[in-house]
Amino acid sequence: MTEDSLRHLKYALAVAELSSMRSVARAFGVHESTVSRNIGAIERQLEIQIFQRGHTGVQLTEEGRDWIESVRGHYDGLAEALNSAARRNKENDKLRIGLSAPFGREFLVRLIDRVEKTWPRIDVAIQDGSCRKQANAIRRRELDIAFMCGGYETRGCHAETIWQEGIAALLPADHPLSGKAALTWGDLADERLLVPQGADGPLLEPCLMHQILANDRAPIIEQCCACQATVLLKVQIGKGFTITGASFAKGVNIVGTVWRPIIGPGSLGHVQAVWLKSNPKRAVLRLLGIARNMAAEQRSVSD
Repeated sequence: MTEDSLRHLKYALAVAELSSMRSVARAFGVHESTVSRNIGAIERQLEIQIFQRGHTGVQLTEEGRDWIESVRGHYDGLAEALNSAARRNKENDKLRIGLSAPFGREFLVRLIDRVEKTWPRIDVAIQDGSCRKQANAIRRRELDIAFMCGGYETRGCHAETIWQEGIAALLPADHPLSGKAALTWGDLADERLLVPQGADGPLLEPCLMHQILANDRAPIIEQCCACQATVLLKVQIGKGFTITGASFAKGVNIVGTVWRPIIGPGSLGHVQAVWLKSNPKRAVLRLLGIARNMAAEQRSVSD
């Protein structure tokens, strides 16, 4: 059934209820002639007279009353089906993305920007949190896709490494190591690596901490019951150092500190995309396609 047919039925049912085309026209914000024309279209199609028109209003004919009773339930069901489809389509235009990796921020900014420019109808919503929280949200279908630290176990979800980049350390400007152009984990042995503690756990994922501690000489990891801003303050006053992705470090200057790249074993941070293959949203596959293309473009430039 077309939308035109449903509109005709809507007018007919309303006129049967109010016994007035003028009142129905006023209720729907249309001209009375529009209501009359739509009802006339039904009567011609069915070859019956639904309403008896008069100076005092309209009344259902006996044939019209039988017809109204027979279609009323069908109309309600069809209208609800169309409304449900419209709600689903609107939900399909929303892309819910989770972020929990300290790496690849510049890549993700460009990715989301490209998605929004390519498909401006898509409404992108972003939330952060730990890998555990994001993976659970994916399983519960509260998120459509998440970008998180590579190596995190995501049972029941599909995971694909999508990006990698270097790690940068933030040191106090007067730190003895600040004079070096680049650092290894060995250089940072016995230094305090400050890790902010979020509401649902450390913001530096265990898989990444294991990667750091796998080196022969590694820093001392200190979990801070503080947000990222407080951790940066602690670095400024010489209480330790912190790390992030190289792309983020390039765009952020913090007074009293310096960024230094980390090189050697364990110096790459990986970002994986995590989603459910059963997710019906085309927007997820579109985003993944763009992400893969962007990663391939970057690799070809690097090569």
